[in-house]
Amino acid sequence: MFCPECRAEFRPGFIRCADCDVDLVQELPVELSGTEKTLQRTWSRRTERPTQDSNERFRTKSLTKSALTFGLHQFIGMYGIPYTAPLVFSLAFKFLFLFGHNYGKTFFSIVSELPYFPVQIIFALILGWLLGRALRHRSIVWVWVLPMAILCYSLVTARVLIPTSVFARAGVFHSRFSHYFGWGCQPAAHCLDQLLITMPFYSSLAYSVGAILARRLARSGHATSWKLFLAVMSAGSIIILSIAIDLITSLRQTGWHSTYWLVLATPVGLGTYVLYVASTIRRQLICTV
Repeated sequence: MFCPECRAEFRPGFIRCADCDVDLVQELPVELSGTEKTLQRTWSRRTERPTQDSNERFRTKSLTKSALTFGLHQFIGMYGIPYTAPLVFSLAFKFLFLFGHNYGKTFFSIVSELPYFPVQIIFALILGWLLGRALRHRSIVWVWVLPMAILCYSLVTARVLIPTSVFARAGVFHSRFSHYFGWGCQPAAHCLDQLLITMPFYSSLAYSVGAILARRLARSGHATSWKLFLAVMSAGSIIILSIAIDLITSLRQTGWHSTYWLVLATPVGLGTYVLYVASTIRRQLICTV
C-alpha cells in the first residue's frame, strides 16, 4: 500500500496515511514526464496535471503540517509527560486517600526528588511505544534534541535558565553533574533545575526510544489491531480517570482554586489526544472489515 501524496510505503493493514490524511492505493500513479515529479490525479475519468502553484501550495501545506506535528510531539515529550505521569502514578495513593488513608510525602518524594525520574521515564516509554506504533510519525524520534541542547548549555555554562533556581546555582555547592543528575538539586532546597531542565530531557528521550522500539519491533502483519486499539484506549482512559480522581481529592482537601485549570490543562489535553488516536485506530479497523 502506498500514499499517493507523500509516496510512503505501508504494510498491509493500513488504509490511510496519518501524515497526509488521504486513502492509500495499491500502486503509485505513474510519474509525469519531465523534471517535475508530480502525481496524476484522476477524477471522473479525467486526468489533471497539477500546476506549479498547486505544487507550491501542497509543499507549504505539507511543511506546515509536519511542523505542527513535530511541535505537538515536542510538547508531549517535554511537558505533557512530566505533568501527566505523576497523576497516573498517584492513582493508587489517591484510592487510599478516598478510603481515609493519608499517603504523606512518600508520593511527592518519588515523583519529584528521585534522580533520573523513573516514574516519568517509564510512562514516557509506554506512551511513546503506543503512539509510535499507532501513528508512525517520524517526528517523535527527534523530540529529544531540543531538551538535550538546553541541558548541555546549562551543564557547560553552569547558568540556570529558570529564575526560581537561583537559590542553588549549579557549581556553587555541588558539582555540575550532581546538580543536574544527582542529589545536588532538590525541590526542598528551592532548586527546580532538575524538574524544569533535566526531567524534560529524560521524558523526551524515553518518548523517542519508545517510538523507535515500536517501529522496529512492529510485526510484518497488520500494523493496527484491536489489541492496539484497546491498549491506546486504556491509556487515554487511565489518564482521564487519574485527572478526575486528583481533582476530587484536591477539592476534598483544599476546595476549588482557579489554578486547577492551569495545572490540569496539559494532562487533559494529552488524555484527549490519546483517546482521539484510539478512535482513529478504531475507524481504520472498521473500514478494513
